[in-house]
Amino acid sequence: MTLLKVLFQILMFPFAWIYTTITGVRNFLYDHTVLKSISSDVPVISIGNITAGGTGKTPFVIALANWLSEVGYSPGIITRGYRRQSKGQQIVRDRDSILLTPILAGDEPYLIASGTHQTVVIADTDRVAAAETAVKTYACSIVIADDAFQHRRLKRDIDIVLWDASHNPKSSHILPVGRLRESIKGLRRADLLLISRTDSISVTDTDYFRKINPNLFLSALPMSITQISNLTTGKVITPADLKNERILAFCGLGNPVQFYNTIKVLTDITPVTKSFPDHYKYNITDLNALVRQAEKSSCSYLITTRKDAVNLPESTKAIGNLLVIDIHYSIDEKIKAAILSKLPPRN
Repeated sequence: MTLLKVLFQILMFPFAWIYTTITGVRNFLYDHTVLKSISSDVPVISIGNITAGGTGKTPFVIALANWLSEVGYSPGIITRGYRRQSKGQQIVRDRDSILLTPILAGDEPYLIASGTHQTVVIADTDRVAAAETAVKTYACSIVIADDAFQHRRLKRDIDIVLWDASHNPKSSHILPVGRLRESIKGLRRADLLLISRTDSISVTDTDYFRKINPNLFLSALPMSITQISNLTTGKVITPADLKNERILAFCGLGNPVQFYNTIKVLTDITPVTKSFPDHYKYNITDLNALVRQAEKSSCSYLITTRKDAVNLPESTKAIGNLLVIDIHYSIDEKIKAAILSKLPPRN
């Protein structure tokens, strides 16, 4: 850790204390029913983070909704739609088709709508109203509340939290010093804690999380690459095609390091990288700068995430060597059983 970063954290500690106090008081009020949570007519599963982004929540929501559809539920996914250029409640998908562009829906709701089948997707900052629409207008039999762990006004039957495997829980701090959205003790509310992008969980981390919540279902959530494709032609590129190739990787993610590490594993070469703010909307100036940087660094390809791809302008298709990577989470049988065990009996 650099001296500058240490000094920054010291300066930010008073703000972190204020933030901790505010979130702590709010949680206390909900825990003691001073603030009321509103129930839905159907089961609600909350998928969320206790850290600020970068856990792979969106592909997990997609995988969960598709599995629930396969076992007979009719899912409705409700999401805030962060940084969307629309107001109020918007129906992103009505089961059969996608109704909004990425700009109006927001990048993550659009990705969820694109990756799910026979699922209703609703963007609304009022999650209670969104859940009501999903149930009463679209007859959804289960609601998945995206990024809702801290949004406690909607009562949930299951709280699932994702944790990035690269993030050390023992060195976690509250925003703005660290990445925690609330005290780590908030995991006492969680039912499942899934450690994303890994095949195993260390004994040290397991013991640490168990001390916070002895009843927590804890499991690894491995990530797999489903496809790498050329954005212009759609041609699928195999991992073998990228071995020993120099690549410029760019993204606007909450935690870009994991993406860059994935590219390094694919190529066996540390990529040239360029990071943008989370949910960044790219323009032609950004693209021209990226192309120049790739040429200067003798990169064979530029590569980005599917989430970033929906935020690229139409002119991006003129870049013939731009690749997009798609990832997927497979929900194993133990996780499925843990979820089903906490859902109420179906009618």
